[in-house]
Parts: sequence; C-alpha cells; structure tokens
Amino acid sequence: MQDKKTSIIRKYKRQSRSPFVGDDSTILLLANLEIEDEDLRLNFQRYIYLHRSETGQWLGISLSSSLIDELSDGKGKYRNHREALTVLLRYHEEITNFLRNFSDDVESIFGIDAETWMIACKARWRKILK
Repeated sequence: MQDKKTSIIRKYKRQSRSPFVGDDSTILLLANLEIEDEDLRLNFQRYIYLHRSETGQWLGISLSSSLIDELSDGKGKYRNHREALTVLLRYHEEITNFLRNFSDDVESIFGIDAETWMIACKARWRKILK
C-alpha cells in the first residue's frame, strides 16, 4: 500500500548531526503511521532510523525521545552494534508491521520484500547476540 509520495529512504542534503562517521542516508524503520483513504501520513513522535554510509553500510540507529523513555536503559538516542540489535529485536514486530507499508522501498534497497527481509533479520540478529 505504499503511497508514491512517501518514502522511508532519505539521503542527506547537508551534513548529518548524528555521531556516526560517514552518515550519508537513513531508512525509517519505525514511525507512527496514519492511513487515510489511500494516503499514508507519518508521525514522528515514536521512530527508529537506520543510519547508513554512502555505500549502504549500517552505522547505527537513532531513536525518538518517546522510545528512549520506553526503553529507560540510559543508553541514549544513538546506538550501534549490540545495543542497536537489541533495540531492533525488541521492536521487531512493530518494525515489520510498519515496513509492510513500504515494501517497495525495502525491496529497492535489499532486493527482497519487507516481511521476508525482517524474518531474515530476526534470525541473523539473534545469532549475532548469542
């Protein structure tokens, strides 16, 4: 049901404010979504962004204040490595449900639909965190 005007992929037009070296673009993994008729409207009170380098390498994630409050683990807005994967696994189901609405974007990046990609991610992230 992807709205042609709404994309979860964003390439920066100016320098990112994130602490990730080489941060060039983001993929929105989670946000509040309102569906009205055929239009998708994003609300950014609750979000997770995946930050990527120019070559697509994962650098880390950034979280909204509301998610930081939900997690209440003192680890802050920006996370990478194990801390990022732990958050992504915790919100896996919500991320999957959100990305189903943007499967075209996910497939354009990873060559696989959103739901299948998230199944593979969950298995891989669990293995890494063992």
